[in-house]
Amino acid sequence: MSIYQRAIDKFGYAAQTNQAIEECSELITSLLHFKRGKCSQADVITEIADVSIMCEQLKIMFGRDSVDREIESKLARLESNLM
Repeated sequence: MSIYQRAIDKFGYAAQTNQAIEECSELITSLLHFKRGKCSQADVITEIADVSIMCEQLKIMFGRDSVDREIESKLARLESNLM
C-alpha cells in the first residue's frame, strides 16, 4: 500500500480534500509573494511539493485512470496549441 493510500486511510477523504485545498491556497499565495519579491524560489518549490503530494492522493480518491486520461487529453490540446 502506498504512502498516499495510507494517508487517505488514516485521515479520511474529507480531511485530505481539505488539506489539498489548503496546500493549493498556500501555493497560490507563495507564487504571488514570489512575483513581488516577498519569498524565495525555495519557498515556492516547497509549496509545489506539497501540492504534488496532495494531487497524488486526489488521483487515488477520484480515480487515477480517469485523471491520467484527462491529463493526456489536455497535453494533446497543449501540443496542438504549440504548433
